[in-house]
Amino acid sequence: MACSRPNVSDKGHAFLDRALYFPKSWTDTSERLASAHVPDDIRFATKPSLATTMIEQALAAEVPFSWVAGDSVYGVGDLEISLRRAGKEFVLGVNANHCFHSWRPDVTWVGEAREIIKMLPDEAWIRCSAGHGTRGDRWYDWLYCPMADLQASEIF
Repeated sequence: MACSRPNVSDKGHAFLDRALYFPKSWTDTSERLASAHVPDDIRFATKPSLATTMIEQALAAEVPFSWVAGDSVYGVGDLEISLRRAGKEFVLGVNANHCFHSWRPDVTWVGEAREIIKMLPDEAWIRCSAGHGTRGDRWYDWLYCPMADLQASEIF
């Protein structure tokens, strides 16, 4: 498995970085790593940690990008903090049990994601295509909830 960092613009798209992901069961077994010819310096790292490293390297190299998207594996933690510190926009998924504490002048969200979405009308959901896949069109239901726009220093 891998963690990758593609870049997309009006000029095209390209993969700019990648990192192999090895589960802890692999990195804890030196014989397994050796039989797969994995370099000796490979240590366990979570996918969010790999993604955070790639984003921080892109920032240091001044690679232009405006925003980042990731599923719920990447949704909360160091990656979010790094993006906030860099002033980058992001769309990161969260698990149903993620707890929100967000306040704005117009709306306050407090509670688990699964409970918050029950309070919203069906019309709030939008069905969008994620493109054509090997099994046909990939449709997903999306919901936008405006949250407080916190600075990194306000989170922790």
